[in-house]
This record gives sequence, C-alpha cells and structure tokens, in this order.
Amino acid sequence: MPEVPHRRDAARNRGLLLDAARRIVAERGTEVPLDEIAREAGVSRTTLHRHFANREDLALAVLRDNVADIEQRASSLADVPDGAVQLYHYLLDVQLDVPWLAQMISQGPREGRSTRATSELSERTLAALEPLVEAAHREGLLHSSVMAADMLLTLPMAMTVLVVDRQAPAGPLIDRVRAILHRGLFTTEPPQ
Repeated sequence: MPEVPHRRDAARNRGLLLDAARRIVAERGTEVPLDEIAREAGVSRTTLHRHFANREDLALAVLRDNVADIEQRASSLADVPDGAVQLYHYLLDVQLDVPWLAQMISQGPREGRSTRATSELSERTLAALEPLVEAAHREGLLHSSVMAADMLLTLPMAMTVLVVDRQAPAGPLIDRVRAILHRGLFTTEPPQ
C-alpha cells in the first residue's frame, strides 16, 4: 500500500503545476521560465520534469484540461436552446484566464508533434460546439451563414483586443468587443 500516498502526492504535484502554469502564463505569456512555474507550484524543477518533459508538454496538459472543461460544459448545454450562445461567451471568459488558449484551439491542422496535439484539441473543441450550433440554427439564434469553425475564428480576434486592452490606460474594451462579436454571430442581443 505505500504506492497510494506516492500516487496522491504525484497527482497533487501535477495539479499544483498545472494551476501555477495557468496563472503565470496568463500573466506573463508562454515563454515564462519553467523554474518559475515550479517555484510558484512549490515543487522542484525535477518534480516538474517528472510530470512534463518540456514547456510544450506542460502547455498541452493545460490545454487538454481546458478542452475537457469545454466539452463538459457543451454537454451540459445540449438541451439548452441558447447553449451555443452560452458556450461562446464562456469561451470568451476562458480567455481572460488563459489568453493563449484561443490561438491554439482555433488553428487548423498542421504538422509536427505539438501541432498534431493542438489540432486534435481544436477538433475536439469544434466537435463539442457543432451540436450546439446546429440547435442554434434551428432556433434561429445564429446567423445562417455562421458555422462552428467561424465562431472559433473569432476567439483570437477577442484575444488580440485583450492584449491591447491590458496595455491601454483607457480601460476595458472586452465588453464592447464581446457585443460586436455577438452581433456578428447571433441574431439576439448580447448578454449584459
């Protein structure tokens, strides 16, 4: 039975590393040194490398967790008439915590190990969104020409504004951008 505490510690450390990576990368970008993520998590760099071989593996783990959350949320909205609207605005909100997520999941198929993995995550996100988009079309809540892939393409647009907004002294633009994107996709008024 000595393996159980070890497994619990390993799972706890992995969770601490993922939480630290989300926070630090959201604040400082994807090039933050791994030492800082380990320090923020309260673990050694050796422990970090026991779980993640490199920065790419850590980023993919964060993305996988986020995509699993998106899939779960989409599933819970399957019978909600405005489920596509709710999931879309949730995706916009996720960007506040993980600004680089939209860029990675909205990109199309590419070559290479990490790009295959992000392509798979993009496909999973698209697959989670598509049934909600079909329902939104049936309900007349989504402009007829808008597809799920179009909705994902708007996420990096909003992300760009987030970067500018964080640097601008004038204040938040995201509510305005949210309303503009909503009107371009949906037939309803944006949520307040």
